[in-house]
Amino acid sequence: MNEGDTQKSGELSSFLHLTGWRPLVLALIAGLAGAIGLFMALRAPVEWQARYTLNAQRIADDDFTPQELDIFVEEIAQTAKFPQVIQAVEARTNLVEEDDYLITVNQSGSTLANVDINVVSENPEEAQLVAKETGIEAMQVTLNKVLGGHVASADQITDSIREIETTITDLTVDAGGINPQIAYDIAVQNVIDRRTRNANPPDIRETDADGNVTITEEPEPAPPLAELEARATALEPILREYNNEVAALDALNQRLAERNDDIRDSRAGLALIDAEREDPLIISEVVTEETSRIAGLLTGLLMFAVPAALLVILLFVIYDALRKKPEVPLRRADDFEAAGVLEANAHRALPEGVVTPLVVVDEEELKPETGDDILAEPDEAEVIVEDDGPEDDEPKAKKRSKDGRWGRDASSKAG
Repeated sequence: MNEGDTQKSGELSSFLHLTGWRPLVLALIAGLAGAIGLFMALRAPVEWQARYTLNAQRIADDDFTPQELDIFVEEIAQTAKFPQVIQAVEARTNLVEEDDYLITVNQSGSTLANVDINVVSENPEEAQLVAKETGIEAMQVTLNKVLGGHVASADQITDSIREIETTITDLTVDAGGINPQIAYDIAVQNVIDRRTRNANPPDIRETDADGNVTITEEPEPAPPLAELEARATALEPILREYNNEVAALDALNQRLAERNDDIRDSRAGLALIDAEREDPLIISEVVTEETSRIAGLLTGLLMFAVPAALLVILLFVIYDALRKKPEVPLRRADDFEAAGVLEANAHRALPEGVVTPLVVVDEEELKPETGDDILAEPDEAEVIVEDDGPEDDEPKAKKRSKDGRWGRDASSKAG
């Protein structure tokens, strides 16, 4: 490719070495390659797409909050991608992923409670089977995991309840074998009664042999008031601990009841999943249709046409790099003569515009004096020759009109 070809073609075509007949060759080869790609794409087997929706809310706990339901549904979608789920589906269907089908499982964008399952296969029945088995296996694995968590939590709560019950039994023994609350109430009541009795002790009347009556205070019965107060004081911490343990026991029993409800709901969900193949209630089919072949055709076209075009351009570049460029003979330019004087003064890059003021001439006033037309060309001209000395080769001549352009000097009259 020589300089002339570069000037005639565009910058991009010159850069790609596509000049002259080369674009036609490139278009021909790329077209043939694209036709081969289209032919191979057309011969590919027809594929079917089965789309299913899994409603996870039907197997979730009734007391799930929206956030918990969102986490549960997302966990099902992620579980469907686990290797153990894929292996279980392959064992049930005898179909291998990426060889017999392609599957995509995602949480639905329209609602948080649904999971979208898309399967592409050459057989519509196989696509439907894989979609159902994948959803069932993902739900079973997820729900069994949730059930295991509920069972473990229930077992832990049960162990805590047993520990608290043991503590309550020990506190009961410390309280005298009865309920610490009852023991404390009795002790406090005894202290109150004893204080009341000591404030007004009963009298004892004794009559001697002479018939004299002696009144004395009845002595305080055993145990003394100090022991009763000590007993009540000792029961106070036992009662506080007992009340705390009872409150914790009530909370644990409530949590255990909730966990038992969760376990019951999870087992009911697993029962629904087991019956899903015969009585579908959780997974519903949206559509099973033939996939569009436009994407496959475009892929086949580009996979063959683009590499072929790049290969042709590379061959052109290599050919131009290896080809010896012809030598262009130099032509001597014609001689020319130039004469003149170059002044050293500075000049503007562009000539400066000159604006001549408009002069209005009264034609009627000029006619009596001259009798000539003011627009006529002057008859005489004055030639002024300037001689700058020996440095100039030729004298400079300037031609001035006698009366100016309009028959007289324009500055002589205005207005």
